[in-house]
Amino acid sequence: MNTKHIISGGALCLLVVAAAAYALTWRSEMAAVARPAPETIDPSLVEKGARLAAVGNCIACHTVHGGEAFAGGLGVPTPFGTIYSTNITPDEATGIGNWSLEAFARALREGVDREGHHLYPAFPYDHYTLVSDDDTEALYAYLMTRQPVEAVAPDNDLVFPLGFRPLIAGWKMLFFEEGRYTAASDQSEEWNRGAYLAEGLAHCGACHTPRNVLGARIEDEHWGGGSSEGWTAYPINQASPAPIPWDAEGIAFYLRRGWHPEHGVSRGPMAEVTGNLGRLPD
Repeated sequence: MNTKHIISGGALCLLVVAAAAYALTWRSEMAAVARPAPETIDPSLVEKGARLAAVGNCIACHTVHGGEAFAGGLGVPTPFGTIYSTNITPDEATGIGNWSLEAFARALREGVDREGHHLYPAFPYDHYTLVSDDDTEALYAYLMTRQPVEAVAPDNDLVFPLGFRPLIAGWKMLFFEEGRYTAASDQSEEWNRGAYLAEGLAHCGACHTPRNVLGARIEDEHWGGGSSEGWTAYPINQASPAPIPWDAEGIAFYLRRGWHPEHGVSRGPMAEVTGNLGRLPD
């Protein structure tokens, strides 16, 4: 083979690799839509969405302390730098006011925004992918009836080259499995309801499971303890260090009130979680 053939072959290989990378990382932009008028949205759907947003603790990450609710801009520290939460109010210029339900569902369950950009997994779409169509619609209804706020989040401050979003597509190939929750046939309806909430919207494992060097959960140590924003997230499986074992009544009491006489007071990020869960029905 002569030099000309080698160069041509190498160029062809580079072209194939580049084309494959582009195909892997590219996602189409979804059309902008007019914000739905709040009075046209079923109030019962909004009420359901409010409960689901409390389960997901959405307000904690998408609100700067002392700022407007859901307007974003909160810096979330990670081992790779700081990621700033986005504006999820229905402002059409800086929030999600011009997002369709389909665009919202794609972001929630696939980690891709309306414009086709891959989202960093600090937004736990690896959990939210389990959320049902009905619950996704209710969350959308709730957010679209919030007060619109014009606010732009600061640029993320990440170590090089992680600011290059197409790299997230590679992370997804390794660690992300898209798909709705499937009920376990050998478990009760109550158990499946709990699993759907805890593994999905509540994303308990996002903090309470250790992560590998690439920031993905180590599934072999599911709920085996982790960290969040500099706080220790204790194991909540059989490895729990609690001197007095938890039971269902104790967990329900703690999650509703933020404390338990035998288990102490929720602190750090967990205090925000229990503050939201305290608003839910039994």
